[in-house]
Amino acid sequence: MKREYKPDYDKAFRDEHIKWFEERMDRLPKSLQINDAMYSSNLELTVKGLMRTLRSNVPNVTFSGYMNTLLQIREKLEEQGL
Repeated sequence: MKREYKPDYDKAFRDEHIKWFEERMDRLPKSLQINDAMYSSNLELTVKGLMRTLRSNVPNVTFSGYMNTLLQIREKLEEQGL
């Protein structure tokens, strides 16, 4: 079952997911096919950029796309056993 896109999120939700990535940064693969349309050749740089953007801004619909991308990366990594 696919996760439904939600345009709203709060600081606690954001921080929970950022913490998940911080605990695994040293185990991220170098690259990742995130979905059919998105590929990252430097996953660490991609994740750090998303986290920086999300932390620097108040959670709102404007930045929900960044949050959604981070969640897609997490789901893909979990599928791969990370």
